[in-house]
Amino acid sequence: MSSQSPPQPFADAISRLHAAMAKVANGDISAIKALYAHGDDATSFYGWGGYEKGWEAVSRRWDWAGRQFNGGTVSYQSVTTVVTAELAYMTDIETFKVKMEGMDQPTQWSNRVTHIFRFEQGAWRLLHRHANRLETQYEPSTRWRRVAARDCVKRLEPDRS
Repeated sequence: MSSQSPPQPFADAISRLHAAMAKVANGDISAIKALYAHGDDATSFYGWGGYEKGWEAVSRRWDWAGRQFNGGTVSYQSVTTVVTAELAYMTDIETFKVKMEGMDQPTQWSNRVTHIFRFEQGAWRLLHRHANRLETQYEPSTRWRRVAARDCVKRLEPDRS
């Protein structure tokens, strides 16, 4: 079932997610960790590379992520929401406007994100988060040519060590 305004109680899960991520933007990861499923099948693919599988690894990554943020906001533009009896997912454009660890000025970026939830023990729990930077669409060959040219220049430069 696909809808613009998800049925209850999944709408509550979306509200909890957005409130939790607003806290993350301010360095508080307690609400996102409480929303997450705590099993071995919990996963995360963060916008800063890598991936985690299993609650212990996901939890440690949230601890690290929370230390990166020093205040700000996060907003969402819904792309799609699909809800079934046991699983639901939503895709959004997520925009952070935050102060980051080690930076003097606030910064802003947008991610394209997917959140997958599972209904367990009477509540929707976040099972997976995938976020990566929103880029303008491009032809893959143009990017590969730039990478290949850059790598070629690096190989031609003399070793100055």
